[in-house]
Amino acid sequence: MNRKQIKERIAQLYVALQFCSEKIRTFTAGERICINQERFQWLHILNNPEAEPRPVSAAIENKVKDVTRLVTKYNFTSYYEDPFIEEENESDTIPEKSEPMN
Repeated sequence: MNRKQIKERIAQLYVALQFCSEKIRTFTAGERICINQERFQWLHILNNPEAEPRPVSAAIENKVKDVTRLVTKYNFTSYYEDPFIEEENESDTIPEKSEPMN
C-alpha cells in the first residue's frame, strides 16, 4: 500500500469505530481492540515502511465493510476527527532539520 492508501485505511477503520460508538453497536470489545491494533500498525508503517501490516481477521473485515456501507448509506460523519491523522498531517508539514551552514 502507498501512503495515501494507508491513510485511507486508517480513516476507514476510525470511522467504523466511531459509527459503532455513536450510532449502532457492531463490534465487540475484542474486535475493537483488533481494529485499533491494525490502525496503530498502519500508523507505525507510515514512519517505518519495513514493518509488517497486522490486518484484522476476515470476519472482522466483513463487519468493517458492512459498517462502511452503513456509513455511506447514512452519510455519517463522526463528531470527532481522527486525532492520529491530524497528528500525521501536522508532521507532514514540519520542515526537516537542515544541515548547519558553514
